[in-house]
Amino acid sequence: MRKLILAAALAGCALSPVAAHAQETAGQNARQAALSPAERSDPAAAAISADQIAGTVTFLADDLLQGRDTGSEYYDIAAAYVASRYRAMGLEPANGDSFMQDITFRTATLSSSELSIATPEGTMTLEAGKDYVAAGSYNDTQIDVTAPMVFVGQGIHSPENGIDDYAGVDIAGKIVVVVSGGPKTVSGEVAATLADTKSEYASDNGALGMISIRNRESLERLPFDKLVTYLEEPRETWVGPDGKANVAEGNLQFSAYVSPETAGRLLAASGKNLDALLKIYDDPKAKSRPAAFDMTGEVTASISTEWGDKTSANVVAMLPGSDPALASEYVVMSAHLDHVGNHLSDAVEGEDTDTIYNGAMDNATGVATMLEVARVIAQGPSRPRRPILFAALTAEEKGLLGSEYLAKNFVRQDGKPVGVVNFDMPVLLYDLADVVGFGAENSTMGQTLIRAGAATGIGVSPDFLPEERLFTRSDHYSFVKQGVPALFLMTGVQNGGKQAFTDFLGTSYHKPSDDLNQPLNWESARKFALLNYEIVKLTANADEKPMWYEGNYFGDTFAPDAPRAPALAASQPAE
Repeated sequence: MRKLILAAALAGCALSPVAAHAQETAGQNARQAALSPAERSDPAAAAISADQIAGTVTFLADDLLQGRDTGSEYYDIAAAYVASRYRAMGLEPANGDSFMQDITFRTATLSSSELSIATPEGTMTLEAGKDYVAAGSYNDTQIDVTAPMVFVGQGIHSPENGIDDYAGVDIAGKIVVVVSGGPKTVSGEVAATLADTKSEYASDNGALGMISIRNRESLERLPFDKLVTYLEEPRETWVGPDGKANVAEGNLQFSAYVSPETAGRLLAASGKNLDALLKIYDDPKAKSRPAAFDMTGEVTASISTEWGDKTSANVVAMLPGSDPALASEYVVMSAHLDHVGNHLSDAVEGEDTDTIYNGAMDNATGVATMLEVARVIAQGPSRPRRPILFAALTAEEKGLLGSEYLAKNFVRQDGKPVGVVNFDMPVLLYDLADVVGFGAENSTMGQTLIRAGAATGIGVSPDFLPEERLFTRSDHYSFVKQGVPALFLMTGVQNGGKQAFTDFLGTSYHKPSDDLNQPLNWESARKFALLNYEIVKLTANADEKPMWYEGNYFGDTFAPDAPRAPALAASQPAE
């Protein structure tokens, strides 16, 4: 009897079929209304999963992978994992029948160096590690050179910006003495590019070596003694298919930085004042730049280097496009897979010290974003018009080396890259509402970002850290230097994003604390992936490939013959 009474009571509480259907319909409508336009119109966008991203990050940032250092067995495990994910998605190997683009990296370790300067008053014998620090050479294991010096200011040759620090001097067969950094009179990203390429210009014009003087800003960020520690570490470059090390400044037989005290003595010997010169380069309103001049003294340098080679791979897959007319136009999605490894030297005897640099945010989150976008594109109901190349890159932390190799040795013989979307260190510690689009002002990819933001409900904000010059510091920049328009997204400023990003830079960037103990926001990860999916989809399906804007510095410098889009009107948002 009690069972019958209970059943009757429960039956009385149940909703009628009509009421139940109405409630279910209301719930579905509410969930549908919460979706962005992109998710409502595209099943693939709606399928993006926070759990998928969380699973990838959790594996890649685990202690078992020991920080994924380039060339280590732990990086190889991460690479094999990414390749297995590609295969499970149904993507095709991009490098013939392989998902791996193996690269040989050459490590140059300075074994000894000597540097002296002969002047009419006597010879200055400089002490390594105190007065100067030299870099190991990729050109030869033993370098011996004696040559006169010539001061060329910041070493900038940029006629389009009205700057020629080389005017009036011949640098062939000489050692150029330069002030570090770029001109304050141009935008930060342009200045960074000019600073980045100054050694190439010196090499191309016959200089035998380069001695750098740190500017004030550089010294404030990194004192000379810290620079010595950094530069005494082995440095790396890649070895090309021809067996030669990749050296953009091949004629420069050596490079060295001198201490502020040594720099002052060098310039004083030529009747110049170091502080007065540096003050001019620090002034963005300076109306003129110091003229180049032949310096008093002759440099003698002896550099001994040990070489060692290792192999590491970019992990590359491709999805063919659906439009035969666009089959040669590859959209590239990239994210670096490496981090900086396990720094056992950080261990303190008797203490439980964390020495593993897990790289959860830098860049397990970026790789996870790329893989999730790849998954929904590959398994979606319709294939994009253009082919897409997916690249988990090695050696970003060594100086964008893996991406540089791929950009210069593109794995596909049936086409070339026409646009790049790069994922690097999205800071997923808060509720994402907006992003910063680095490179958006340079090409039509900026307008694609705006459309994608509108479709996903995610805002676009201007660069809030212009002094960091982030556009030139990640893997997309390797493709930019080959003339390919690129977009690099960073999580934005709203909902505490600016504070979260700056706090992360100060406390966890390139530190063991960038690990899985951080309170990662997986819903923000999903939204970030959603926006990037929409960007890639729009780029791959557009009638026109991405184009540089007329008058854009990067397009004019690296792709002078490429077609152009009209420059944006002053009232049009770049991002």
